Amino acid sequence: MSATMTHRCYKCAPEPLPPDVASVMPLGTIEATRSEGGGEVFFASGYSAREIAQKHAREQGGNIYVNNVSRKIKRPDLTVWIAYAVSKSPVYTVCGPDESHRDVHRVYWKPLGA
Repeated sequence: MSATMTHRCYKCAPEPLPPDVASVMPLGTIEATRSEGGGEVFFASGYSAREIAQKHAREQGGNIYVNNVSRKIKRPDLTVWIAYAVSKSPVYTVCGPDESHRDVHRVYWKPLGA
């Protein structure tokens, strides 16, 4: 009997990166995390991260997204993983091929409360 892999993405889509860019981009990291609309993404991590994200969303506008992608998504200057992002459009991380995806793809962060 073989183990079946279940697709675990909240939402995913192909990433149309040229092969030369995909080969040098640090996939699955904060550097590969963006907003769909190209706007600024505010990241919150550590103690009180949810409250910090909620305050930022109230003051600056935008929606809160939960890092459901990877605990490897960290700021270079911190050891804790990023738990939340605030952005005016959906947040995603560009990831490499894996058991569920043949090619480079976007994995979207889940909206808070979804």
